[in-house]
Amino acid sequence: MKIRIWLLYVIPITLLILFCVILASGPFLKRPFGTEDRLLESVQSLEKQVQNKQWREAKSEAEYAMNAWDHIVNRIQFSVERETIYDILGTLARIRGGVAAQDDQALLEEIHYFYVLWDNLGD
Repeated sequence: MKIRIWLLYVIPITLLILFCVILASGPFLKRPFGTEDRLLESVQSLEKQVQNKQWREAKSEAEYAMNAWDHIVNRIQFSVERETIYDILGTLARIRGGVAAQDDQALLEEIHYFYVLWDNLGD
């Protein structure tokens, strides 16, 4: 009888609670957990470097941002819409291309678009 109660009530309720926690964990999981995944700080630093036309440092920061996104996307892939993940990846790729072309106007547009995507990530 106890096994039947576990199978009918406890296990399904536990799984439902677990799935709800995973789906609602996006805002928490996008935060940095170490030194390799500080994406928002990296983009903010990149913005300052673009404004000061420090292209060598900006290139390094853009590479760091792409690597940081790779770390973050592995954590949030189950709690965030796939379209949002692709939008952020595309924005980071355009930022990297803008740094290579040294196009400060296009970069600043993409950086501010990234901020909007980031703020809405997991909400």
